[in-house]
Amino acid sequence: MMLRLIAAACAALACAAATASGGDAYDRFVNRGASDIAPARYQNGELGVLLPSFERMYLYAAWRAIALGAQELKTQPNRSGGLERALGSKAGGWLDAGDGAKVYAAWQGAVGSALKRAPAPKNDNDMLARGYLNCPTGAYSFATDTLNGLAKRADATPARLAAWVASQRQVFKFCGDDPDAQQRGYGAPKVVLAPPAELPAGEALYWRQMQQYQLAAAAFYDGNYTVSAQRFAQIGATADHPLRQWGDYLNLRSLARAASQAANQAASQAAGQAAEQNPAAARLAKAGAAGLQEDRLAAITVAAQKIQRDPALASLHEASRAVVRAMQVRLTPQARFEQLSRLLDEPHADPYLDDHLGDWRVLADDRLSEWTSKDKQAASQQLRGATGFIDWIQTLQQCGPPPDAGNGNSNDGAGAATGKAADASCAPQRAHALQQWRKRGGDAGQARVWLVAAAVKAGQMPADLEQAALKVPAGSPEYLTLRYALARHYRIKGQAEQARAIGDAMLASPALSASASSNARNLFLQERFAVAASPSDAANYLLRTVSRSADADTGESARAAEPPQVAADGLRWLNGGLSTAELLALAGHPKLDAGLRASIAVAAWMRADLLGQSELALQAAQLAQAAPALAEAMRQYRALPAAPARRHAMVLSALRYGLSPVVNGSRVEADSKPRDKAEALADLWCKIPTGAAGWGAPDTDIELSPPAPETGRADARGKEMASLGALPTSTGFVGAHVLQRAAAVPADPDLPWLLHVVVQSTRGGCLDADAKALSKNAFNLLHKRYKGDEWARKTPYFY
Repeated sequence: MMLRLIAAACAALACAAATASGGDAYDRFVNRGASDIAPARYQNGELGVLLPSFERMYLYAAWRAIALGAQELKTQPNRSGGLERALGSKAGGWLDAGDGAKVYAAWQGAVGSALKRAPAPKNDNDMLARGYLNCPTGAYSFATDTLNGLAKRADATPARLAAWVASQRQVFKFCGDDPDAQQRGYGAPKVVLAPPAELPAGEALYWRQMQQYQLAAAAFYDGNYTVSAQRFAQIGATADHPLRQWGDYLNLRSLARAASQAANQAASQAAGQAAEQNPAAARLAKAGAAGLQEDRLAAITVAAQKIQRDPALASLHEASRAVVRAMQVRLTPQARFEQLSRLLDEPHADPYLDDHLGDWRVLADDRLSEWTSKDKQAASQQLRGATGFIDWIQTLQQCGPPPDAGNGNSNDGAGAATGKAADASCAPQRAHALQQWRKRGGDAGQARVWLVAAAVKAGQMPADLEQAALKVPAGSPEYLTLRYALARHYRIKGQAEQARAIGDAMLASPALSASASSNARNLFLQERFAVAASPSDAANYLLRTVSRSADADTGESARAAEPPQVAADGLRWLNGGLSTAELLALAGHPKLDAGLRASIAVAAWMRADLLGQSELALQAAQLAQAAPALAEAMRQYRALPAAPARRHAMVLSALRYGLSPVVNGSRVEADSKPRDKAEALADLWCKIPTGAAGWGAPDTDIELSPPAPETGRADARGKEMASLGALPTSTGFVGAHVLQRAAAVPADPDLPWLLHVVVQSTRGGCLDADAKALSKNAFNLLHKRYKGDEWARKTPYFY
């Protein structure tokens, strides 16, 4: 953040640095990396359900809020926007090319107006005009404003304005924007540029002074910081200089850039010596570099203090302090990290003063990372022992998900293995959290934070921890987190009634509603769903709202509303946790919307038909008939007298509408239309019940959730799942059915199209081992029996 403050204050010499937004997989229903509560509310103690996987800034804000308590937090320094500033949620991200295009167009317009020239014809290949700028947008805005002011002067002549524009264009070349240059290839040598030609001594002083700034800027962008510092210092020392206010500040910026450059060189030298297996030389180089960096920091501090003593430069006081803070981080990182950690470890102090928390974040992202150097790890471990909030954060973060009874995510035992591994890796942190809580009885604030850590890391809670968690009042920042931990505790302990009671109470509670957190609500829904007593009970907790999350580039938290959806735990249960009869009963549940009920009815219908359960299939078809899009197809199915004819009708309808016996979360909408016959494929399932072709199994790798509920009828369900699981893929099943149909009803007018579908379906996706033979058989039959048919012409190959 302090680097961004520098960029904002530095105007023409702001340093552009775009950061790419992350593209990691995420849980759509629970944002695991950050709270979905707005930073301003979160900073004020509205924490929702705290997860140990949250980014450190969120964990620190939670630590402070819990340590102080709801009432005391209101009385302590807590400046508005502090957490958002520390997070950097609105200042980072890609540079918007649209903004770049606007500032560049404004610059070009100012040039045209000042020089009285018509705008150049538009060139679609002009990357600068399209907004892809290397120079900071602030530099263009500053130049535009300056040129507009110069053009209004009484002594402005075409020659003077042209000379100033020529100098400024040369400055832009130094920071990488030359509209006439070819883009330099990777690894090509840097183009050597000449600085702007200095105006003759006989030129008016004002115009020469305005160019002095350009000469200094060109040296700055060229990396010649010694020259730029001298030139900017001269501007700052000239009392009547028109740009005097920027002189000392940009001299300071030049000193900072020079110090950063030297630090980079020293680091490279030390790394090279280490690589040459000369540890003694490396240590000596490191010590020497540290001393030089302290000297440079001292010089930078003196230059900043000079600015801060000048009332005329009041607008740059904060920016100069930001430069010093940035260089403390850059030049003496370990000392600054320790200093900031001590400051932040006092919850009554203001963590947002001078962006202390944001500066700490920059250092912590390196020094507390698992992949950092051994030296930094050792230093951080030592600091952890002496700094309470770091110990708390590290305790929460250092291991996998909380221990769980399988930790969900599968019906085949893999989830249980994962849960056991997580349980083992968390054991030391869990024991440490419990120990810290038990010994903090005399410090109410620290007892609260370690109670949270112990409860969050625990699976089953010891009795004293459980009782302490139950006593936390509803107005406390940690209330929802501890109630969630209790719900999980009761489930894992096998106390289903208590788990259901606390889950229902929380889902109806004002505290959860007031949090306006879909994260928190979905977590409680997960827990309540996992202890459902029956399929009908489970359906009440099946649907989740997609979690709102901040955009990594803009920091905005708004997201278009989406209808509630079935998450991975619900999909596992619908597809593997219910018998066909139970699935059919669920299709009429009033808590589910019509589109989802229709999808469940279709899955029950197809499963019943595949299993030869004629009566259930007819009942399911009658229920699915309520979907307008499927009404006619279901009526026709129910009107057919015999199972073979119904089976064929089921296959036709499934192909035409893309229906599946696997519930994948999609809905049968009222306006659903049949697929184009040319686009139809036998992509109805891969293996039942694990996934549908084109959808695959539920994305359990990222949707962490408890195991699906066990809602009875295990024997009937087990037999049905075994039978359905023994079926081939839908491509193999439909292919065998179509070939059998061709032998039994050779006059069926749909056969050419169906044979085409079989061949096309063997191109890829979920296939059986005999898919090639199936494709060839269907292809040969199509071209032998229906030679000249349009579907034969559309099937030139088999696969």
